[in-house]
Amino acid sequence: MFSPKLDPLPGPVADLQDRITHWRTTRPHRGPMPEDLWIEAVRFARQHGIYAIAKGLKLNYEALKGRVVQGPPKRRARSSSPPRPAFVQLDPMPGIPSGPSSTVEIEGARVGKLTIRLSGPTVLDAVAIVGAFLRIRR
Repeated sequence: MFSPKLDPLPGPVADLQDRITHWRTTRPHRGPMPEDLWIEAVRFARQHGIYAIAKGLKLNYEALKGRVVQGPPKRRARSSSPPRPAFVQLDPMPGIPSGPSSTVEIEGARVGKLTIRLSGPTVLDAVAIVGAFLRIRR
């Protein structure tokens, strides 16, 4: 067993530290550490102690301890809320004459696609619809 304050990391643990550091510096956005890195950290924690490995690898002690004691965390089941509608159609308002039509399309990797087709005078507030769509899809 090594002391994180006194001893350098053993060779395989130092290699894992390098891989974790590389992952931290090259990941495109914040997110959970890959499972293969956790599995290796748990294996070393069982050999060298949870505190020493958490300190040496700069991991959250409680997260590592939980994985050593209980195994990897279970993914939370999605809530049983009803699915979001994929298509919404608003019928024309009675009494409004038809006129020129226009189409507004918004598409993004994270928000999906929104198409608004307006005919007649622009009674609907397209900006409000787009804002509501973007808030819902986040």
